[in-house]
Amino acid sequence: MAQYKGFMFKSLIQRYRTLSPAQQRTVVFCGVLLAGMLAALAVMAINLLLQRAYYPAVTFLFDPRYRFEDFYDVAAFASSGLNVYAQTGPNYFPFFMLLLLPLKYLPVQAALWGVSGFFVAFYAWLAYHLMPALPCKPAWVGVFTACSFPLFFALDRGNVEMLLFIVCGLFIYCYQKGRLKTAGLWLALAINMKLYPAVFLVLFAADKKYRELLLTLCLTVGFFALGYFITDANQHLLHNLEAFAAFNHYLPFGLQFSHSLMNIVRVPAFISLNGGGPSLWGPFMQFSAEISLPYMLFVLAVFAFICLYVVFLRPPRWKAVLLLTLAEIGFPFVSYDYTLLHLTLPVLLLFAAPGRLPRQTTLCVLLALLFIPMNFWSHTYYRYFYNMVLNAGTLVRPLLIVFLLAMLMSDFTWVKLKQGWNRYFRSACH
Repeated sequence: MAQYKGFMFKSLIQRYRTLSPAQQRTVVFCGVLLAGMLAALAVMAINLLLQRAYYPAVTFLFDPRYRFEDFYDVAAFASSGLNVYAQTGPNYFPFFMLLLLPLKYLPVQAALWGVSGFFVAFYAWLAYHLMPALPCKPAWVGVFTACSFPLFFALDRGNVEMLLFIVCGLFIYCYQKGRLKTAGLWLALAINMKLYPAVFLVLFAADKKYRELLLTLCLTVGFFALGYFITDANQHLLHNLEAFAAFNHYLPFGLQFSHSLMNIVRVPAFISLNGGGPSLWGPFMQFSAEISLPYMLFVLAVFAFICLYVVFLRPPRWKAVLLLTLAEIGFPFVSYDYTLLHLTLPVLLLFAAPGRLPRQTTLCVLLALLFIPMNFWSHTYYRYFYNMVLNAGTLVRPLLIVFLLAMLMSDFTWVKLKQGWNRYFRSACH
């Protein structure tokens, strides 16, 4: 039996070595993804056998009593029609709320399942079209789709991040195909859904596509103005955004199922202050308020550095998109785990990159770890209308993001930056 297992293992290694570098990257990533999902399910099974409480012991998702709650909330906001911002709650930009108005006239469950089904179909379609050719390719696409924790988390919450992912996916797809004006249209729409896809404007600057950049900016402003005046957002929009930010930035609820780099300092502070109920949260909220400005200045400086790297050192497209996406999902004060969906786009570009890449196996493993459930440790700190749960991902994921950023830009030197700067402006002048 041992000899048979050794033979099988050796055969798999030999077959792996016959694959192209692109195929090897895909296999490594999907293999880690599958192993991570099986490990997460095993942890849940062990907890179930030990007869522990249902939540969070036997799930890696949010409190099941509030499944699809994000979608139900958005549908309720849309039922107000054009007067949506007269109430407290909507934190999306006006043009996006206009696009969501049809929810007012549709059965909520039918709309939920329609959006969810289209999202999963698009996710699998994009994976199939951007993955390199592989033996049994549909099976690899199945693993890539069915073992993605961010996909499950977005579906479980019914979060409209699903729609944003589709729009960002169409932007990257069109940009890759050279349809830059169409890509600009999709990016302008994405920015009017949530602000953080604006990081991809850097791609136009890096490629010296100034007309397309200007077009995208004009469309972005136009969409926003149209939504702003039709919905009469006025001061209500700013009030809703401020209220949402305060709830997430300062209260501990912003820590759970979040991978913001701010967790690196906030989570230890919360645990050291003994967690507990709201009566004990005062010092933690004060700490969060005090570090918000220094943190914001720090991540802005790091983002500026990433922009310089992308524009002047001209890394491959997959690396540029990956760096911008890591900033997009990791730098906000709070970044819930459904935003990890956006890493799917640079990962698929990485799969299709030509040739063997430096440290490609390590890179694929680290990226895959961001996609797996991290219920290996979970703890409930507060029980109220829903439990406030921290798990291993609350700290591990932001640390992984920091390590990936450092590894991806390890080839940076000031000499290269200066040379890239000179090349960029010489060619721009000509």
